[in-house]
Amino acid sequence: MSRLGAVDKRLGLSEDDCRALEELAAEWFARGADADYLVHTLTAGLPETVDSPRGFVKKRLSTKLPPRQPATSAPAAPGTSAPRLIVECTECGALGRPEAFRDGLCGPCRQPADAPAAERGPDIERSVQAHVTRLREQLKLR
Repeated sequence: MSRLGAVDKRLGLSEDDCRALEELAAEWFARGADADYLVHTLTAGLPETVDSPRGFVKKRLSTKLPPRQPATSAPAAPGTSAPRLIVECTECGALGRPEAFRDGLCGPCRQPADAPAAERGPDIERSVQAHVTRLREQLKLR
């Protein structure tokens, strides 16, 4: 808590303030937050003036408290396998094992980039050109 004043002078706390807020901060650490995350969360988006640093930090410690982390599961017993992951193709929605997908696409939806244009399909070049055109137009808007 004492780091807050060093990060932003508006949150300078006394030793008594730090002791009073210690229990609330301890709950953050019990929920998996580290000191850097706590300081960043408490100092982000500060108003121009903070009349009562202790009251302000106390309110933020209460209202921005991170959720409880789920209990970690016990390691798998010897001889049992870990749960298998199934993923979905972003193009057709086909389900499969993660190693069967590349860039989110299943084998049938994924066509080798080094294949001749005739094998890749007639629309692939037009869709790439259209995508590049959209990107260039978005860059012009900035």
